[in-house]
Amino acid sequence: MALRQLKSTAYNDEEMYDMSRGMGPNYEPPEYPCGLCFCISKDDLEKAGGEGAEPNATMRFSAMGEVTSTFLGREDCRIEVQLSEFAGDDGKFFDLETPACICFTGPELEKVELSNNAEMGDLIHLIGEARVESISENEFSGGMVQLQVTALDYEDETAEARAGG
Repeated sequence: MALRQLKSTAYNDEEMYDMSRGMGPNYEPPEYPCGLCFCISKDDLEKAGGEGAEPNATMRFSAMGEVTSTFLGREDCRIEVQLSEFAGDDGKFFDLETPACICFTGPELEKVELSNNAEMGDLIHLIGEARVESISENEFSGGMVQLQVTALDYEDETAEARAGG
């Protein structure tokens, strides 16, 4: 199977300029959309082949999720997806211990060419690269890893899309 051509989720220069306008001289806008961050357990990261990963490490991943929320306004839109299955470089899916959520707004939808007319219950397969942003440990949740999506593509996995409808 050939590797997919992933689309970068990084903000371009124009977007960075627009975000920094009026924010003061020391404001530095984020490199990537914060909605495209999600957290998984350290155990799940290890299952995906990310054992011993540290902040700034990158990995390829696949995730299956269901659209759980949609919003379409006059000037903006948002699609929220709950990820329930995850795979690392080997492509072998497993159920996440705790489902993760990811949020696409207008600019992110445009970057990955994801339609803003998703419906509740649609199944989406995300294929991408992510960077480890942080790792935290506590007595309640064990260890959690925050991943920032840096490149992404998707497949609509709803029955209608697979049937060509």
